[in-house]
Amino acid sequence: MNKTSKIIGAALGGVAVGLALAFILCVATSVIAISTGSPATLPGLFTATAGTENGALALEFQPNFAGIVVVTALSVLVSVVMAVRSSNASPGPSGHN
Repeated sequence: MNKTSKIIGAALGGVAVGLALAFILCVATSVIAISTGSPATLPGLFTATAGTENGALALEFQPNFAGIVVVTALSVLVSVVMAVRSSNASPGPSGHN
């Protein structure tokens, strides 16, 4: 696999990991808000407030899209840097760098 395709693959993987991480943090924030019955905030990313509406459990959720983009961008950055470093450190087919 050449270096360009490794970098593109790492970037796409970083996007997937960043969005998955943002989703998991979203669910965790929501669970904390529902469990405690008070607002739960993950600064810069999410705010969730539990309540009731017509006798049913309700959840107000406010994402901060700039924070989600930052989490995703950091994930992409880490993935690409790791891919570049691993491709520089691994020997080629002849055993030499």
